[in-house]
Amino acid sequence: MNKHLNIFTTYAKDNRSYQLENDLTRSLAICLQEDALFFHEVLKSIFSGSNLFDQLFENLDGETNVQIEIQKQASQITDFEKVYAVTLSEAEMFNFWVQTDHTEYDPICDLVITVNDVLIVVEAKRDNIDCTAQLYNQVFNILKKQNINIEEHKANITPFDLNWKKLMLIAVKVASFEKTTNNSNRFLTDFIQLVKNHNFRWLPETPIGSLQCGNKKSIERRIESALTQFCNDNGTVQKLTYNDRLGTTFSKDWANELLFNIDANTGDLIVNIYPGNTKGQGYEIFQSGLQFTEHLKINNQLYKANKNYHIKLTGQSYITGLWLSDSDFKKPLYTKQNFNKYTGRFKRESWGTIEALLDDHISTDWKNECKWEGKILSSNRTVFNISFGYHISITVPFEELSQLDIKHDHIAPLANLINSIYKAFERSLLIEEPSA
Repeated sequence: MNKHLNIFTTYAKDNRSYQLENDLTRSLAICLQEDALFFHEVLKSIFSGSNLFDQLFENLDGETNVQIEIQKQASQITDFEKVYAVTLSEAEMFNFWVQTDHTEYDPICDLVITVNDVLIVVEAKRDNIDCTAQLYNQVFNILKKQNINIEEHKANITPFDLNWKKLMLIAVKVASFEKTTNNSNRFLTDFIQLVKNHNFRWLPETPIGSLQCGNKKSIERRIESALTQFCNDNGTVQKLTYNDRLGTTFSKDWANELLFNIDANTGDLIVNIYPGNTKGQGYEIFQSGLQFTEHLKINNQLYKANKNYHIKLTGQSYITGLWLSDSDFKKPLYTKQNFNKYTGRFKRESWGTIEALLDDHISTDWKNECKWEGKILSSNRTVFNISFGYHISITVPFEELSQLDIKHDHIAPLANLINSIYKAFERSLLIEEPSA
């Protein structure tokens, strides 16, 4: 999915770092409003240690009034008996009752939730700033506006440290449950992605060093976090936002994506690139006399660069294609002469030329493999585009990943590996053909 289609991501060139705090708070408020299960779990967490949750919700016929508001002034908050003062920051709450800021004014509270006569005041920060003192002063002024002394009302005030890691643990568990029951909530999944793009460390993740090699989804998630960190550190590379593939944009004209997959059985990282995927990309390869290296050196270690071939046929979108290896050819097809003559757009009256070319060069039952009759000859198409592309891949063993990634909050080693892989593909994959 395109990142600009995230419900909570504004279409703007600026990073909006100043606005981010408000964006996070607003997004959270909308999720609480639009996802009942998420709201249920957050309230249970805040009310933990008391029987208040049961008192409020155990009666099916009872009337419970819930309001969720953002940017609300202290003077507008009335009609409450109990107060929960909640910090939402990367930093843990400091001792709430040792605070001494009694400055009187009319503060604006980030997020205010009322459930009958229970008031929840949330102060949110986008980083590790301790907001305990600020929250204390907000509660002080809320009570002051109602002519209530905070010390005298102390028994009815409960400080609670929610923090982003606790909140996102709840969010991920709820999203996972909803996905399992085919009831995914778009608001919650987009909120999780928004938070992850801001700070992946807030989401619960297990380092690869603590995972089993068959745990593909968890390994992929960790690789995705490393990709996010790599792209954040490198202003010229963007993380792909499609749901069906994990990877980054690529800087060279001969390919546009670098893709990352996890082998479901071994846990190995497979890095793939598809040079020459279009005729335009193929020019750089065929016209310059470049060839692919057999090994890539990454962090002083050599990895075999496996080379295969992908002949692709497209119309307005992908139609069909052939995946081939060296042993599938009777004689070389990927030559400069053939590239110039046989790639690009072909009208129906010229399709026989392509058929004869492939018959002459390919030893496999290529017509059946790409469904040539059904998808091409018997179709209503009048033209197709053909390209001579490659599929190059390297494999990084699971053991290397697990030795590298051993701490949840230290993604840098894995991100550095991604950086080294990217630069190796960028700088060393194509080399000049040696002189005869």
